[in-house]
Amino acid sequence: MDTEVNGKNVRTEYIQKYISYEIKIEHPFLLIPVKIKEETERLSFYLEDQKVLEYQVFPLEEGEIVDYYAPVPVASWIGRTIRLEGNYPEAFYAKMKQADRLPQSEQLHPLMHFSPVNGWMNDPNGLVCQDGIYHLFYQHNAFGTKWDNMSWGHAVSEDLLHWEHRSMAILPDEDGTIFSGSGLCNEKGLLELPENALVFFYTSAGGSSDSPWSEGRQFTQRIAYSTDRGETLHKKNQVIVPNLTRGNRDPKVYWHEESKGYIMSLYLKDHEYAILRSEDLEHWELTQRIFLLTTRECPDLRPVPVQGGQEKWMLFTALGEYFTGDFDGFQFTNLDEGRMAYQNELPYAGQTYFDLKDRVVLMHWLRTKNPKKYYTGMMGIPRELTFIKGEEGFILRQSVIREWKEQRILVRDEKLQKQWEDESVRNAALELYLKVQGAFLLSVNIYGQKLSYQRREGILWVNGVSCKVKEDLRDLSIIVDREILEVAANEDTLLYFFETDLQELAGKISVEADQKVDSCLWKIQ
Repeated sequence: MDTEVNGKNVRTEYIQKYISYEIKIEHPFLLIPVKIKEETERLSFYLEDQKVLEYQVFPLEEGEIVDYYAPVPVASWIGRTIRLEGNYPEAFYAKMKQADRLPQSEQLHPLMHFSPVNGWMNDPNGLVCQDGIYHLFYQHNAFGTKWDNMSWGHAVSEDLLHWEHRSMAILPDEDGTIFSGSGLCNEKGLLELPENALVFFYTSAGGSSDSPWSEGRQFTQRIAYSTDRGETLHKKNQVIVPNLTRGNRDPKVYWHEESKGYIMSLYLKDHEYAILRSEDLEHWELTQRIFLLTTRECPDLRPVPVQGGQEKWMLFTALGEYFTGDFDGFQFTNLDEGRMAYQNELPYAGQTYFDLKDRVVLMHWLRTKNPKKYYTGMMGIPRELTFIKGEEGFILRQSVIREWKEQRILVRDEKLQKQWEDESVRNAALELYLKVQGAFLLSVNIYGQKLSYQRREGILWVNGVSCKVKEDLRDLSIIVDREILEVAANEDTLLYFFETDLQELAGKISVEADQKVDSCLWKIQ
């Protein structure tokens, strides 16, 4: 039940140019009105005389309509009175609400690609699975559709496809806003926490552009933990890795079984990365610095299975460039030049889930603009990683997760046809598989999204946007959802991503080629 802020629990007084509002917290969420504009003001939260939270928020003026409400989790403050200070008119405070539940979106969202209810999202963070529940944390600004106010958003799923939103998990403080990081299950019972605790590593971005509260502080690596299966995260007030250089961030922690130690891959600055090692998760030793002149940010160092047996270590970076080599628990020995996991630049900052035992699952952020929406960005369909060993080295294969394949429903199976049409499917995401055979010209239309392939020119066209293909395409897997189209080719070793304006999941589905091709069409809801 929503409770309007009113004269009973709100007191107004003027302090210089600021308005100070007091609110007694009676429900788990304080809903902040958001009106998308150009300029924000600083909104500070106080318990008694201690500042406990600060965000950059748009000031709502008298007569303006709220675009949406941003939920601040305040369950730990129930029964207490907080004071809000900022250069805001009374109309802004009068629109605040309290609520027992997270607000829902009235806008259309992708069906199978995770997106925030409202606000900005970027990098996936803290990817762990416990008791059959997958956790997706992510970089989040609840108060606008652009990068700012970095916190960790949170969602959970039983199948990596259908997600339930949870409240923001880690909020900014005087040490900085909350940048990217990773998570693991505390199976070894470290940090004086139970073995079923979840442990998260994140960057406190002190002094960053979205954190005036932390002016003068540095970027440091810190720990949060959960003892209630990820529902609530608590910060440990300690720095586990001090500032090593001007912008070190994005810690990814992984257990190295052979040397019996935890390793942390960390982005330092420019094109420099670091590897650190610990046996207790608190004390870390720098064991290597790596220079990769073609990439930066969000490292993920881990083993990946090779098709046919064994495994190979991989250092995956934000642009999707990956390097294969050997790792002894201290040093990564790079065996080859980097290769690109993606053929265009929409995906970014991919990270793998911690230790799923029987598979490696990658989640990546798609840098979509989402025009006319109150959210920005989405996640790609998670993909399972394997290496294919060839003459040129190890090639990364990224196949859609098994849950997608298990849940999709066959709509049409056409063997060696030059063309066909279908209009039977509505309100579903689709996957169309094509075995190109010897076709030189191929044209596909799905819900108005047009894809064509011209073998002689080596060009793939999607909605008028062309991409050069570096080798002849043998097969295509095309996933279509609201606002996004994913294309995988050549046994999932070539990936392309395209933002679209598609909203209505209905219309003609057609395939036309100059030679007979095999095709399968599935839907998934």
